[in-house]
Amino acid sequence: MRPNFNISNDQKAKIHIAKSAAGLSDGDYRAILSGFNNKDGVPCSSCSEFTSKQADALLDIFKNKFGFKEKRKYKDSKYAQYAGRDSKFASVAQMELIDYKWYSNPNVKGKTDEAMNHFIKRIAGIDHISFLLKKDVSKIIRAITSLKPGAKNEV
Repeated sequence: MRPNFNISNDQKAKIHIAKSAAGLSDGDYRAILSGFNNKDGVPCSSCSEFTSKQADALLDIFKNKFGFKEKRKYKDSKYAQYAGRDSKFASVAQMELIDYKWYSNPNVKGKTDEAMNHFIKRIAGIDHISFLLKKDVSKIIRAITSLKPGAKNEV
């Protein structure tokens, strides 16, 4: 449990995701919130009035009563193994963005990891996306988005 501080934006987001996942109406959701008192001792009408401990308790209710399960960040990412490494390298989110841009760009003919890494080598001079430096991420993204139809963009 977190200390008794104001609710974080992350907790608010999780609560609203859990509410949607549970399929609760606004009335039912407000009824659950009213079971908690704000700092003035008045029943809460919004999760913004919660402390972080109350937010954790509400999330436990969603987990226990409605079966809500939090998704772990990067759980299914093919780049998850690179999380937490030296900050000079591209983050997992940045690598995922490059990957998304590559595979979703209609002007990319070779939609394979091999073709993407070949393209990255041409632009940044490195052999694999995992070696990409943070400073080169925007250059790669600009290069992918500026591809023209019929351009040489495959292996």
